Amino acid sequence: MNRMKKVRIVLVGIGGYGAVYVNQILCPDIISKVELVGIVDPFPDSCKRLSELTAICGEAYASLRDFYQENSADLAVISTPIQFHTENIITALQNGSDVLCEKPLCGDAGDIEKLLAAEKESGHHVHIGYQWSHSEAIQRLKKDIMNGLYGEPLSLKTLILWPRDRNYFKRGTGWAGKIRSVEGELIYDSVANNAAAHYLHNMFYVTGSEPKESRQVSTVAAELYRVNDIENFDTAVIRCVLENGGEASFIASHAVEKAQNPMFDYQFTRGRVTYTQDPVPEGIHDADAYSVGQIIGVTEAGEVRNYGDPFEGGGRKLYIACSLAAGEKDAAMVCGIKAAAVHTRVINQIGEKFVIHSFPTEIVREREGLLYVEGLFEKLIAVYDGRKTTIEE
Repeated sequence: MNRMKKVRIVLVGIGGYGAVYVNQILCPDIISKVELVGIVDPFPDSCKRLSELTAICGEAYASLRDFYQENSADLAVISTPIQFHTENIITALQNGSDVLCEKPLCGDAGDIEKLLAAEKESGHHVHIGYQWSHSEAIQRLKKDIMNGLYGEPLSLKTLILWPRDRNYFKRGTGWAGKIRSVEGELIYDSVANNAAAHYLHNMFYVTGSEPKESRQVSTVAAELYRVNDIENFDTAVIRCVLENGGEASFIASHAVEKAQNPMFDYQFTRGRVTYTQDPVPEGIHDADAYSVGQIIGVTEAGEVRNYGDPFEGGGRKLYIACSLAAGEKDAAMVCGIKAAAVHTRVINQIGEKFVIHSFPTEIVREREGLLYVEGLFEKLIAVYDGRKTTIEE
């Protein structure tokens, strides 16, 4: 950020994931290059570094509207529960701020056009904080895919198995695992729309034909389950037919005994791209195709390309948003409303069309507050590997 003017930032939501931005802003190398002008959170005491924040910019505001009545900002960084994204994004735009909002874009796909219109009318930028989309590794991969190096997508598949205990579903102020808020607003909080949303979105994003766009989805099918006492699902197998052909499969669960961090296998007409964050789990038939921590592409001609680690540079989305807000001439939007909207539409289709099943109680186990399904870890790996087609099988 060394060439930029100081960007005036308001942090909206300083607990939960907002703490990541708090830590970034308070980093000595960052705080000297931005100006924190306000914090917004109705429950600010949840932030462990609250006293450091208030020493810089004063007491927290209860709402973003309250902040703008007394102040202004170049950039609003929004880390609020999903049901507040639309209102906060529009409020920030109407008050002259660029926006960096955490994923997903919003809960209700019906808000997408309203958000696009507000962005256009304001003349400001809205960034949606999918971490991988902002990483240099994913940007390099997306460029090669757009340029036709791998041909057209055939079969893209992603696996994420992240155990989450009862406390995870009690977080926040009653929105975790909910389909709607008490007021009736759509939330659709789930493994596919929150913790692992990045990896469902990524399949649409990297196959998009333009730098700031994702590939559209023609049809969606989903197998949904839950073991936790929540409205929405904690386990899913989602299959999307992509526009102009190809399929994207997403296999994810919070109801497993052990973790398998993100891994993917993207097959194209002229090549293949793989990634795994962890060693490949037992049961994957072609484990040698993966390199731990690196995205590896292999073309049909045998050329091997190493795109690097998509988790490197976790602060790039804040840097990019600040660059655009500061008017840097080389700054460019990476992932905005249009790119993020495909994921939101898919989540809404799933919520509208598919039934959520409960796992049979006889295979449910509990350990230290974690509810998990016996054998589900191995079964979902088999689905990813193609040895099973459904959870039920």
